[in-house]
Amino acid sequence: MGAILDLVEKMRTPGGIVVTILIIVAAYFFYKWVMAEPEDQDKGE
Repeated sequence: MGAILDLVEKMRTPGGIVVTILIIVAAYFFYKWVMAEPEDQDKGE
């Protein structure tokens, strides 16, 4: 529980806000990448 409180305190600093936003954006693009429909692998054949 103490580690969570430490992370919340770091998120309240200006640098922590930037890092938090970057993590959210990275998680969003990772989710889009994982959930994307697979492309047809044998288009050229």
